[in-house]
Amino acid sequence: MVEWRDTFGMIRAHTILLNAAALLLGLAALAPGAERFARATVNGEDYVKLADVWDFYGFKPVTGRAGCQSYGAGDRVVSIRPGKQDFYVNNYRYILSFPVQSVDGTLMISATDMQKLVDPVLRPKYSENAGTIRTVVVDAGHGGHDAGATSAYAVEKNCNLELAHRVRSLLQKRGYNVVMTRDRDFFLTLQQRVDIANRVPDSIFVSIHHNSGGSHANGIETFTLAPHGTTSPFARTRRTEDLSGNNQDCENIALATAIHSRAIRNTRAFDRGIQRARFSVLCTIRRPAILFEGGFVSNAEEGVKITTEEYQNKLALAIVEGIISYSNTVCTNRPRNTRLEHTGKIGSSRGTATGRGPHVRTSISGERARQLKSTNKYPRK
Repeated sequence: MVEWRDTFGMIRAHTILLNAAALLLGLAALAPGAERFARATVNGEDYVKLADVWDFYGFKPVTGRAGCQSYGAGDRVVSIRPGKQDFYVNNYRYILSFPVQSVDGTLMISATDMQKLVDPVLRPKYSENAGTIRTVVVDAGHGGHDAGATSAYAVEKNCNLELAHRVRSLLQKRGYNVVMTRDRDFFLTLQQRVDIANRVPDSIFVSIHHNSGGSHANGIETFTLAPHGTTSPFARTRRTEDLSGNNQDCENIALATAIHSRAIRNTRAFDRGIQRARFSVLCTIRRPAILFEGGFVSNAEEGVKITTEEYQNKLALAIVEGIISYSNTVCTNRPRNTRLEHTGKIGSSRGTATGRGPHVRTSISGERARQLKSTNKYPRK
């Protein structure tokens, strides 16, 4: 039996009416989080009714992604599948922390996903901690003796650095300050990269990588830090401690959305989704941060493509346009000339789409590193 609880001590009908009134009166700046909806416990997790969520956003059933149940309003369509963690906004893919549940015919989504993913993506401008963005810290992953993923087609550290240079150039033209964790081929520890970012005020952090896997693996994926108390295929275990990077959970997902959706649209690459992980460069960072995977060096077609100037320019432009969209939508201040470049609504198909715990780095053999890398279990990011 599912027991419903009302956080405010009000019956659910009152909650729904208050949510609707908040929207009509422009009071939705009070972020709904999960606490604005009646909750139920499912498999030990707090869940909220999706019907209440759709009511809050004014969504109705619509025709959307095949095989999914879709809801939306205007130019926004959200698609879900009961029992699955796939969550689509205008066909851009997210991986929820917990699957959508159906209990006695009632669809529910976890309170954590509602607060940490759904609302920041659908209403990024209500982010509470975005602050000002004047500087972008661009992190070219790997370097020096750490080549990252390698294949007959490409070497990751080189692709990362080349793309980082292109991103820096475009950002500077748009009025941003740019700090590169490395601007040539040398090695930095993961903590050194984080320390650089944490010393830069009014900034965001974008770590650039390229992927490796089976010969048929392909596509683009973007990672943000897994929320407190959750797990993921890349977080391995459930964590209950509050990591400093979780202070920006909402900003992280909004930044990832803005960049990832642009990258998929610009390149037409396979959408591997916005996912959660506890990579070291995300855990203890005190700035909005993402880790971007621009393609697979291990794929014959994609491995060649990501070394070309044409494809790198597409990726670089996507990253920069995503940063501009995030800055214009979420942040309270920005370089003067950026708003002229792009003002797409986050979550709109007509514009840029919307918003492991700290560990001791152990030494692993090259063969073991390659095995982990090939299965998408990144121990060194």
